[in-house]
Amino acid sequence: MPIPGHVKDNLDKQKVGMLAPNSVEMFSGRDRAEHVRRFRAEEVVGNIAPRPLLLIHAAKDSVTPTEQSVEMFKRAGQPSELHLFSGLDHFLFAEKSTRVWTMMRGWLDNYFPAVKS
Repeated sequence: MPIPGHVKDNLDKQKVGMLAPNSVEMFSGRDRAEHVRRFRAEEVVGNIAPRPLLLIHAAKDSVTPTEQSVEMFKRAGQPSELHLFSGLDHFLFAEKSTRVWTMMRGWLDNYFPAVKS
């Protein structure tokens, strides 16, 4: 799926590398279409419970419709959280937002606390 120009420009300005070395960047249209056709996250998200689920999405995402995360949240079991971030776009972690990282660290500390030896 192509990255919108304004998103790519923002990532380039921050010198954010999106892929690890030797990553596969291209998939055939047929492979991508078949994957999208078969997988429906909203149909299986409820099976995750009672494991914690965190959904993070840009409030105005230019790549993936925000409604998809909202729908998954509606169908998810507990415990689950949905965080929508304004002023950011699709690559939330690449945009180096302290809001996103602070929320993520808090969630991880809550559900997966580090074991102190």
